[in-house]
Amino acid sequence: MKNQIHHRTCNLCEAMCGLEIIHRGKEIISIKGDKDDPFSKGHICPKALALKDIFEDKDRLKKPVKRTVNGWMEITWEEAFESVAEKLIEVQNKFENSSVGIYNGNPVVHNSGTMLSAPSFFRTLKTNNKYSATSVDQLPHQFMAYLMFGHQLKIPIPDIDRTDFLLIIGANPIISNGSLLSAPDIKRRMRAIQQSGGKIVNVDPRFTETSAKSDQHIYIKPGTDAFFLLGLANVILDEGLVQDNRLTNEIKGLEEFEEISAAFHPEKVEEITGIASNIIRQIAREFTSHTKSVIYGRMGACTQEFGGLTMWLVNALNPHYALE
Repeated sequence: MKNQIHHRTCNLCEAMCGLEIIHRGKEIISIKGDKDDPFSKGHICPKALALKDIFEDKDRLKKPVKRTVNGWMEITWEEAFESVAEKLIEVQNKFENSSVGIYNGNPVVHNSGTMLSAPSFFRTLKTNNKYSATSVDQLPHQFMAYLMFGHQLKIPIPDIDRTDFLLIIGANPIISNGSLLSAPDIKRRMRAIQQSGGKIVNVDPRFTETSAKSDQHIYIKPGTDAFFLLGLANVILDEGLVQDNRLTNEIKGLEEFEEISAAFHPEKVEEITGIASNIIRQIAREFTSHTKSVIYGRMGACTQEFGGLTMWLVNALNPHYALE
């Protein structure tokens, strides 16, 4: 049997990198990045390489199994669906509808059948307890998108390929590949910013893989990102660094924002965040001196006490600069 090549898309994260899979029958010979993929351009991460391990895992479930007094037994799909349906009805009749919880994992959004059928099924359960990867990951992103832009899916995505100043807060895109950024091969894209004269600043409580590729790393006390951003706003507004742009007439509440941020001068923010006041002023001035600057906040900015406020501030600061 000759080797065959299949071109596929990795579905393990939102980057959706192109893959070149060489196989002989059901034996996978190799998995490589597809150099002809217009989006990922040959990039591949360890997750995609692990697809071979998943496919060949001797413990991989291919049919439903049921736990019995004699151990796990293989059953048919009809038996599995019937058993689940019976238990759901039994539990909800005994307790209440919300005694059943729902959890959606990432694979759901990569399966059109599940995406189309799941909402109707969930509605029939009439439970208030619904959770997903969003619940433990990017809910502040979606909550702020809903409040500020009218829909939870209108999440602003940094245009990484046209950025000249990238301020990263609570993210490690070198490892995550730029979650909620949709930028495969983020390492190459970050390097392109630097090679074109731009700058990358990483704000994180620890020195990460992304820090090593950034021009400047700034240590911050965990959970104080919102105060750092308020400090930036204080400098930007106090020094009149807001640039006029086509969004000027659409901005609402700028005076109130200025009033709130006035209390968070860099010296006060330094005490809270551990970031020197001169560094806060430096970042604010550099951020506004570039015409294509952007703040990228991610999971570390979300999963904290002030996650919602942090993402509101990211959105509030980002649109105030000249758009080309």
